Amino acid sequence: MMRVQADGRNGDEGVLHVLSELCLEQGRPGDGLAHLDTLAAARGGEVEWELYWIRLPLIAARDGVDEAIAQARSHSEGATSYAAPHIAELLAGAGRIEEAVAVLEEHAHENSHDLAGYLIDLGRVEDALAVLRQRRTPATGD
Repeated sequence: MMRVQADGRNGDEGVLHVLSELCLEQGRPGDGLAHLDTLAAARGGEVEWELYWIRLPLIAARDGVDEAIAQARSHSEGATSYAAPHIAELLAGAGRIEEAVAVLEEHAHENSHDLAGYLIDLGRVEDALAVLRQRRTPATGD
């Protein structure tokens, strides 16, 4: 059943996310990673970021946040605006909010909501407002 439901190609990314959360809650991140590794192997290797980010909290729980971030950044999509909020979430969860802000600032236009939230956490409300105002302005500056 796991193989049928966990084929992320059928929109079952949510199933994998729930599985990962349950493994985390039960203190079994290695089991969650084993299931995700099996899926990756069945797909011929590297998994697209849409499923890969689900691994990050499991890696962080098993091997530490720095290892999870290193693996995230080594992924082919790890430097994209799509990956930035997932990396920032790991950092913020470890109390490293300034680093989370720095990651999101690299892709501020695409991640303005997340960036503003962390700026507010740091007490930088005016900076958060500026980020959100820029979001409303087209990227061309018109």
